[in-house]
Amino acid sequence: MVKKKKKLVWQIFPSFLIITALSLSAVANYSAWYFKGFFLENSEKELTIRANLLHENFSRMLRTKPDHFERIDQLCKQVGKQNQTRVTIVLPNGQVVGDSFGNIKVMENHATRPEIAQALEKKRGMSVRYSATLDEKMMYIALPIFRKDQASDADKEKNQVIAVIRTSVSISAIDKKISSVRNNILLTLLVTIVAATMASLYVSRRIVRPIENMKNGAALFAKGKLDTTLVVPDSEELSELAVTMNQMAKNLDQKITEFKNRSMELEAVHSSMQEGVIAVDKDERIITINTAAARILDVSVSELKSKSILEVVGNLELQHFIQRALATNKPVEDDIALTGDQDLILNIHSTALYETGNVHMGTLIIFHDITRIRRLERMHEQFAANVSHELKTPLTTIKGFIETIQGMPADNAIKESERFLNIIEKNVNRMVDLINDLLALSRLERLQGTDIVFEDQNIAVLIQVAVSTCNTKIKEKKMIVDIDCPNNLTAMVDSSLLEQAIINLVDNAVKYSPQGSCIFVKVGQQDGFINIVVADEGPGIGQDHLPKIFNRFYRVDKARSRREGGTGLGLAIVKHIIQYHRGKIDVESIRGRGCAFKISIPV
Repeated sequence: MVKKKKKLVWQIFPSFLIITALSLSAVANYSAWYFKGFFLENSEKELTIRANLLHENFSRMLRTKPDHFERIDQLCKQVGKQNQTRVTIVLPNGQVVGDSFGNIKVMENHATRPEIAQALEKKRGMSVRYSATLDEKMMYIALPIFRKDQASDADKEKNQVIAVIRTSVSISAIDKKISSVRNNILLTLLVTIVAATMASLYVSRRIVRPIENMKNGAALFAKGKLDTTLVVPDSEELSELAVTMNQMAKNLDQKITEFKNRSMELEAVHSSMQEGVIAVDKDERIITINTAAARILDVSVSELKSKSILEVVGNLELQHFIQRALATNKPVEDDIALTGDQDLILNIHSTALYETGNVHMGTLIIFHDITRIRRLERMHEQFAANVSHELKTPLTTIKGFIETIQGMPADNAIKESERFLNIIEKNVNRMVDLINDLLALSRLERLQGTDIVFEDQNIAVLIQVAVSTCNTKIKEKKMIVDIDCPNNLTAMVDSSLLEQAIINLVDNAVKYSPQGSCIFVKVGQQDGFINIVVADEGPGIGQDHLPKIFNRFYRVDKARSRREGGTGLGLAIVKHIIQYHRGKIDVESIRGRGCAFKISIPV
């Protein structure tokens, strides 16, 4: 059963009324308590003063005529009649020998009265209690009467109490005054509560009315009528709230419009993507799927919404991949094969999906059809294997026969053929270099056959080793290599691969630079990258050739490249090596003024 909600006015109004009533009641009770205490305190003081005034007369009488009880009783009655105060004289044994209003012959022993007991202990006694003698509630003050009045305080401790003088007064009159005051206060309280009730109801309605108006406006906002404008109340707080809600509605309307547009754009992008996309919740149910993914899985998009992915996907490898992706928050990637009318090879990777509050709600799976790429890779592997098998073995054999011929005793005919044999050897060596470069490039592209190990290496040492490898060719052309590299510069690299890249760049610079020229190798660090620049003074490269020089077998000057023994693969190898280091390579050149290759490797 739903509990009925109360209106705000009936929540505010009773609160005001209760607070007012409690406050006034507290004031009334405090006032009554205060006045009662005030009257009692004054009565106590007055009785103490009267007891002190009578003390000397009765103490003198008790010392001079200790057994003259009738005279003492007469004096008590005389004082009581004059001052309307009850005076009682009590001996230490509790016997009453004088009383203003009572018959001392029939009065009971007073030794157990609280105020008498206190006075007998040589201190002032005070008590408020009911008196059986007078049948009224009384206040009593009792003072001890010592044998010697002039004794010092120290002597009074040892002095003997010969009697107790007690004064008392009825407090019934005080109670009547207090009751009268309380009744007046209660009457005033009632009138004040009635006035406060009316004022509270008025104030409550005035507070609630603009809130109700804003509630109605908010209801219109909830129905989608965001062009509604709330009336701004007079109060500062509510006016700010109304202005804020109006601005909120305006912003919300703008955001909804933007969201609709973005949703349409996203749907258009989602539908036009060549990659398949599937979003799956943590219960393995499909949240969304695009056309490309439906085409890959050979199903209809309309049939997949809210279905379990296991109902749709019959491939065991894909099912296991989805389960692994849902079990972790980290990206998962794998290649799987789908068999059907057309066998497909898919590269799949997943990304975790999160709800508000960073709660894992599922995973997003993206399919890349890499069937064609894998076929090209296989063709490439087959080509590299065929080239290696068909060319390297016979060429090595030819080279061996040439070396044998060169080692035989020479005569005029053999000397005539030596020039040709040297040419054959040179071409054979060039073909062997070509095969080695092809194999190296193939291994790099497949990330196989090469152990790529990133370690903290000193860049200056790597450059010195690379330049030393080219030292023979450098000396033949009488060239100078100027190296500018800090000795303490290090980076996480694969030393063998980076050396190979620098060797290729320096070797190119040596091949295509004139005799006696200079090669510059400069290393520096900037913006989180280590930059290695290899510059030469060669003929340079035309601007139209620069975008293509990293392609395989591309040669700027084919005749000169063959003459110099180049394979056309050196820069392609350098590019792959730098890519594996998550770096980049750039070239700057002007025709006739040399060129500069810059390798940038992240620190």
